[in-house]
Amino acid sequence: MLYTDTPWLQVPYRELGLPSGETCRRRSKSGRSAGFFQQAIRVLHEQLAEANRLDWSRVIVDASLVEAKKGARRSRARSAAAPAAAST
Repeated sequence: MLYTDTPWLQVPYRELGLPSGETCRRRSKSGRSAGFFQQAIRVLHEQLAEANRLDWSRVIVDASLVEAKKGARRSRARSAAAPAAAST
């Protein structure tokens, strides 16, 4: 659900042996509020690091997941992929 962004009410909860989609949504919301997911990710990260199973060469930061700071200065760096705008 967190990965695909599928609406909770479309969850095939009976087939998966879960409570209703609304109950799943409420539990997920309370888990997020309590910091459960952040804690679970931290523990997973620690265990993978101890087992030397992390490959940081394939890390991608997605702007939809990283908050932009309000009032931050704009970067003056230009993307090498984007051509400079034509001057008129």
